[in-house]
Amino acid sequence: MKKTIAILLTFCMLFSAASLCVSAASKGSTVYTVVNPYKDVDWQNSQTYKACLHTHTTASDGKVPLKEWLELYYNAGYDILAVTDHGVINHGWDQMPRTNGIFNGFKTVTPLTQEEYAAFQNGTYPFKGDNRTYGRGMIDITGGIECNMAVVSKTHVNGYWSEYGQGVWGKENDYETAPKMIEKNGGYSVLNHVGDWVNSENYPERAHDPFYISYFANIFTKYKTCLGMEIVNNTDNCTRADRALWDELLQVVIPQGRNIWAFSDDDSEYRDEVGRSFELFPMQSCTEENVKNAMINGALFAASKYYHNSARDDSEFEGDGLVPIVTDIRIDGNKITVQCDESRGCDTIEWIADGKVIATDTSGSCTYTLDLNEYEDDLGCYVRFVLKSPAHGVTYSQAFELQYEGRVDKPIPASPLGDGIAAKGFWLWYQRLSVAIVTLIGEKILRRIGVIPKIG
Repeated sequence: MKKTIAILLTFCMLFSAASLCVSAASKGSTVYTVVNPYKDVDWQNSQTYKACLHTHTTASDGKVPLKEWLELYYNAGYDILAVTDHGVINHGWDQMPRTNGIFNGFKTVTPLTQEEYAAFQNGTYPFKGDNRTYGRGMIDITGGIECNMAVVSKTHVNGYWSEYGQGVWGKENDYETAPKMIEKNGGYSVLNHVGDWVNSENYPERAHDPFYISYFANIFTKYKTCLGMEIVNNTDNCTRADRALWDELLQVVIPQGRNIWAFSDDDSEYRDEVGRSFELFPMQSCTEENVKNAMINGALFAASKYYHNSARDDSEFEGDGLVPIVTDIRIDGNKITVQCDESRGCDTIEWIADGKVIATDTSGSCTYTLDLNEYEDDLGCYVRFVLKSPAHGVTYSQAFELQYEGRVDKPIPASPLGDGIAAKGFWLWYQRLSVAIVTLIGEKILRRIGVIPKIG
């Protein structure tokens, strides 16, 4: 009997050792270099500043006068605000904007006085509520404008620190001209609500279409000052598939030597649209120059009280806007550790690579670590994370590029149109106003009569 027990114990020990060997073998040994967009953030001496980089006043199609508009964001606790009226460059909240007649209904816009302007920025302007403290100002991001002001195809592009776009109508179905001209004029741009143009809200498969991937990837590789794209706009309805398109673009653009930064904004016109979607900037001090550098380097987070997706399933939510806040990111060899503000909390973190969720942690511990070696088969050229709290909202990180030996990169897909005379002819035709109107109305009619199915 003792001999039998000894044999069984020996067998168990050998089996356990073999299991450990198999487990050790399953964990990879690749050495990764993680390119961290937040590497210059001094987490110990920084605080998080809240921003909206896409808003409208009565200088274009907004419904609230400038001063009242600023008060709404100021009272809501914002630290950074860019006024980006359609076809109207903001040279400062104390400067008279050059409106475009019929495009704002011939309304007169009254700028702030110099005293009011200074008070908003240094935090001495009177405020209501408990969302801010005396002395914490709200800075003005100058040179803001939404380009392509008159297009029906909604190919809108935000410009910052630029002199391009004043009164320019824009071409239909054209996201490229504005980034090109903004770069030529020394500014920076962001592509707005691309899902509106792609219509991926109704046809989510278009987020994976080589036509759109090729089109946007070529814009980002051509124009280095085109910083990124809105992955959330307003309530996230029109952008519900834009994270999928962003993931497709990251896979083909990062190998070309650049990243694509994520933005999230109200795109607000009405009072009740304030505070829906926003950016979070971890900085030591809130200055326009620091904001500019963070936008260029990707040291910001996209956030929203809304979370929608293409599946339109039970995971969607609307929170109160007190989204998870990141207080530290550490890179230790092949491990990425994220620390969240415990006072805000975080229910779930999802790690995403190549558009797929590769790891999920629902512990709510507020400290999360991803060991890249445990997921080697799932990794491509980047990883990013999403923090979710259904009661509050969602926070998206930028993509962390992964550099390592043996990385297999995806090329930018060839456009189905090619690049010859036929392609040029197509774009000349496609950028006509009549074509844009027919396309817009035609899709709506076909959906209504059931020829093209509508999702949701």
